[in-house]
Amino acid sequence: MLKRYPGGYVPKGASIRASRPSESDLELKLARLRDERKLVVASLEGDLKVRRVAYKEDAYFDIDQLRSESRQYRLVNNIFQGFLIIGSLAATGIAGISEKMTWDRWTVLGITFLVGAASGFMGYFKYKERSFYLQQTADAIEAEWEAVEVGVGRYKRIPSEEEQLAEFVEEVHRLKSEQKKRQQNLEQPPESRNQGE
Repeated sequence: MLKRYPGGYVPKGASIRASRPSESDLELKLARLRDERKLVVASLEGDLKVRRVAYKEDAYFDIDQLRSESRQYRLVNNIFQGFLIIGSLAATGIAGISEKMTWDRWTVLGITFLVGAASGFMGYFKYKERSFYLQQTADAIEAEWEAVEVGVGRYKRIPSEEEQLAEFVEEVHRLKSEQKKRQQNLEQPPESRNQGE
């Protein structure tokens, strides 16, 4: 039934838009509920375990968000990379077969300009590196999540669940901080990056 009516059955005569919220409305509502939960958890005095459990639950949302951003940067990188390859070959091919025709020169000039612009964007914005670091952070957080859930790795040596949770929160916080530093480093001009090394 859900294949025929995604989101649930709509009675005849009822408007789909009137009876169902849009995906963006649902995402907004979910984000508001998460924010409300954070405020409630933050207002609880003294119960550190509750805050850590909430942080752990939010970590999975962070994994999805990091992977989504990684996919976006990877897509942009792949589009530019494909354009570089095709444009370079097209410009070279047209230049090789042209016979003193003016339109060929303008075509080669245009393609070469676009290839150069795409190459510049890729070099400056570093889409591939951004995608890689986001995916790496998401994978590391997921590995920590799974390790604490089943009690393996560093967590098998920690006797109490509360101490395991504290270790998990500390490690995820470290991973997020490293990701922010990498992101800031990628946003610096190349001259600044070389000075820091």
